[in-house]
Amino acid sequence: MLYKFLSFLLRIFMHLIFRVKVSNIENFPKEGPVIVSINHTSYWDVPLVGCMMPRKLHYMAKQDLFKVPLLGGFMKWVGAFPVARGKGDIGAIRTALEVLNQGKVVAIFPEGRRVKKGMEHSAKPGVALIAEKSGAPILPIAIGGTYRLFARVPITVGEPVWVEAPEKGHLSSDELKEISSGVLHTILTMAGEA
Repeated sequence: MLYKFLSFLLRIFMHLIFRVKVSNIENFPKEGPVIVSINHTSYWDVPLVGCMMPRKLHYMAKQDLFKVPLLGGFMKWVGAFPVARGKGDIGAIRTALEVLNQGKVVAIFPEGRRVKKGMEHSAKPGVALIAEKSGAPILPIAIGGTYRLFARVPITVGEPVWVEAPEKGHLSSDELKEISSGVLHTILTMAGEA
């Protein structure tokens, strides 16, 4: 209950400082496991998308943030969980699968980090790997515009993407990376960056 109230207050705050417009929110599944995949250009992305979506997002966030006093505790309270960047973090993948198995929503940045405008984009295979293992759809969400006071910040919710493994075996790392790259391309296109 407290989370919903704080999310409501944050939504009001975001509307006061940015002209936020969410398109295609009907694409967001009302129930069941979902992997939300978002472009990441600013620290504003996490609270903005988190308060604008109809369901609570459980973010995969870099491990170092959980070591910061107060911030780490707050992040756990809002449902975030740590991931060690730069290597395949099996623990984070297991946690993501557990959250999805409970029918909840996991939010992942497909590039694994913030990528500011003008920087090169490159997806990691993680989002496709978790989709393959969980059977949950990937929901691409794009944040456009620029974070400036009273600037227009559009959020576009794309169509769910399903990842199917072959009848026998698993998708290769190249196939997973290709799927993740396709999801990222969809997000960047919706954001007006592709």
